[in-house]
Amino acid sequence: MRRTRLLVLTSALLLAAAHAPADSPARTQWILATARATGQGGEQFVSSLRIVNPGTEPASVTVTYLAQSVIDGSNTAPGDNSGAATALLTVPGGRTLAVEDVLGTLFGASLSPFGIPAGGLKVTSDQPVSVLSRTFVANAASAAGVPGTYGFSIPAQVEDQAVSPGDTAFVTYVAASPDARSGFRSNFIMLNTSSSPTVVNVDLRKGDGTSVGSRDFNLGKLSAAQAGNLSGSLGYGGPDTNLTAVVTVKSGGPVVVGCSIIDNAISSIAYAPPSKVTLPNNGDFGLSFDDDPYYVSSARLEIRNELPVFLGGAVVIECKPSDPDPDARDSRYLSFLAFGTGSGYPPNTTFTKGADGSFAIAAQDDFLAITGQIRNDMDGKVSGTLTFTTTSGYTRCPGQSKSYEFRGAKSATFSVAN
Repeated sequence: MRRTRLLVLTSALLLAAAHAPADSPARTQWILATARATGQGGEQFVSSLRIVNPGTEPASVTVTYLAQSVIDGSNTAPGDNSGAATALLTVPGGRTLAVEDVLGTLFGASLSPFGIPAGGLKVTSDQPVSVLSRTFVANAASAAGVPGTYGFSIPAQVEDQAVSPGDTAFVTYVAASPDARSGFRSNFIMLNTSSSPTVVNVDLRKGDGTSVGSRDFNLGKLSAAQAGNLSGSLGYGGPDTNLTAVVTVKSGGPVVVGCSIIDNAISSIAYAPPSKVTLPNNGDFGLSFDDDPYYVSSARLEIRNELPVFLGGAVVIECKPSDPDPDARDSRYLSFLAFGTGSGYPPNTTFTKGADGSFAIAAQDDFLAITGQIRNDMDGKVSGTLTFTTTSGYTRCPGQSKSYEFRGAKSATFSVAN
């Protein structure tokens, strides 16, 4: 092994490893659905927007309207939003900008390119901002005739919340009812954030995990779509208020998803956001070790196409020679470079995938043998145990071992096709 290729990672890599919380201000985010439409009962649906700039500098914000298209008989929403209309807004530092009737105000002339006055929004900014939308019935009234509104809010989704190949999203509270006048129905909403055609699979499952139906949806470039009454379209009438849409992306993407839940009797609406299982993939993972009183320095794991291909860094091994004199004992740094198939270097390591998705590692270089397990956690991180043992090549102290528990998060992403 070429020990001269020791890749040194600084503490900045490890500090960058943790993804920002989903509700943090961001420079790129998506609003899944907005509307300026009339419902079947004459309801006037309108969407508003709030953009918060928590910083001190003005934020230049671009809002792009990704118009919704009809899902046709082949389960395809062919609308191409590659040339979508945009609007430029300025939000001063420390201020909140209110945009009422966002589609009518910003995009009136291009409201319905595919025949539906609705769609998603892409929001980009040169400063991190927070975005929240509200879609509501503007002409509602109480039983006594007092004017009012009812509706629901949709928070923006950031890039880490979008579903890519290898991810699985769960949308709960999906409902089914055999009676259109009672119970609940659910409309499944999708927005393709990429300029590539995308295939999304939705598997609708009961609370016990059994599937009641599955369907692939084909989305055009930057296409927005809504599958009305998802459970009914899959042939399941319920009644059931404990369904979960399990969403995967077969190709293309990423895609943001969610669901509106409508009370059939009174037309009240709620919004169900997704949660997501993220597989660690296509990136560098900075590793942090539970190693008191010793530590591993500059550890890095590389995963490509769902397969570990490289593990490298430096480890502290306490040398315990046969000499009983305590002064003869010391600790030494030993670098390690474990190359797997696909690393671009002659492999000296095997990463064997287990039935549970974890990987067993077996490696040996000039001075160290490495064994252990790498687990794929459900939040896109990795964890596991590694044992390092000095080999006969380390003539000063062969046969010395040290085991470490570790956890790691992605610190850099590669653009690699899955």
